[in-house]
Amino acid sequence: TFSKNIKFSGVSINTKTLKKNNLFFAIKGEKNDGHKFVEEAHKKGASGIVVSQNIKKISMKKIVKVKNTFSSLNDLAQVTRSNSIAKVIGITGSVGKTTVKNLTSFALKKFGKVYYSPLSYNNKFGVPLSVSNLKKNTNFGVFEIGMDKKGEINNLSKIVKPEIGIITNISEAHFKNFKTLKDIAKAKSEIINNISQHGNIILNKESKFFTFLSKKATEKGINVTTFSSTKESDISLVSIKKLKGKFIIKIKVKSKVFYFETKLATKSFINNLLACITIISVLNLNLIKLKKEFLKFQIPEGRGDVNIIKKFSKKFKFIDESYNANPLSMKSAIDNLNEYKNKNFQKLVFLGDMLELGKHSKKFHKELSKILNKSAIDKVFVYGKHIKETFDGLTTSKKGKAFNNMEEAYSHFSKILHNNDLLMVKGSNATGLNSFSKNIKKGQISAI
Repeated sequence: TFSKNIKFSGVSINTKTLKKNNLFFAIKGEKNDGHKFVEEAHKKGASGIVVSQNIKKISMKKIVKVKNTFSSLNDLAQVTRSNSIAKVIGITGSVGKTTVKNLTSFALKKFGKVYYSPLSYNNKFGVPLSVSNLKKNTNFGVFEIGMDKKGEINNLSKIVKPEIGIITNISEAHFKNFKTLKDIAKAKSEIINNISQHGNIILNKESKFFTFLSKKATEKGINVTTFSSTKESDISLVSIKKLKGKFIIKIKVKSKVFYFETKLATKSFINNLLACITIISVLNLNLIKLKKEFLKFQIPEGRGDVNIIKKFSKKFKFIDESYNANPLSMKSAIDNLNEYKNKNFQKLVFLGDMLELGKHSKKFHKELSKILNKSAIDKVFVYGKHIKETFDGLTTSKKGKAFNNMEEAYSHFSKILHNNDLLMVKGSNATGLNSFSKNIKKGQISAI
């Protein structure tokens, strides 16, 4: 594709995040056409601009004209990947992908140069863009691979070609394009098709599809390594002890025992930590180096980060889960809240819709009210169309309020929050709950 000798460092498809000397691809996305931003890319110092239309006003030295810019980006990703010496890790699963990716990249920085996909760059645009940004001297590449339909993980993992693949778990996320949970498991298992020869797949022993996944891997000659917080597995949780505001996590790795210190010990965080430790162990790296390292790890924004907030003349704890929501992540977020012992504070949750569940939506939202009714949560507040089903199924004592808009929610919480209360916000990204969270966080004192 690239007949011109353009020197560039880094690749971009978005002028908002474009850096000087990046190669800019004008890609036609679902909402925007990158060709509208070619001049802006030029002004911001892109060293080359890849287009599929005629462009005026810009020196032809900088323009690379191709038939299809999206295909060219994929070509560049494949060339970059085949020239890379990095050990490449591909992460998929219904819940925890981003946190496992961030935890793993954070840990790997102790052992070499790491590149990992930014934010949640896990779709057909994000994956080739991330892989194209691997540098020659990168030791480890950590990529997230998402999906909302069959065949997608197959296509994306062909670009990533991981030496180590991991399926964190399987649940009803993106159910709208699948008939059964087994179909979702099959779609996630597509990553196994593209793991390099004699590579490794890491599996959660607690998954009801563990046997199905491990059989598929073995048939393909891929090594299987397992992790679990409850079952005997290659990497398993032994115990959690609280000590002066931190947790000592004892983990058995094959036959050896290691201790890790963390600030968090919720079930979901421990599962993500086990997944990360398993990756480090498969890479044969020295786990002792990580003993105190995880104390410095920050949970990604909107994925369960805990904050102390000073607002409305009160000081309270705020858990931000506003980035995504599906039946499994909802359940784990509620389980996490149950672990906070409330003596003289109230536990409040503000929930939004779980999206992309298709015709199963009503059933899952109804089931959620049963989980909430059994929980230690004092009051449940909601905003959204589907989550009304959940609200209707709540026992009277747990019913907070169903809001019509964010202003109403904000004003209501300003009146009912007391000192030391705990408020958690959880909903799919598109519900707009993250704007509410951002507003609340403007009063942040510290992130825990």
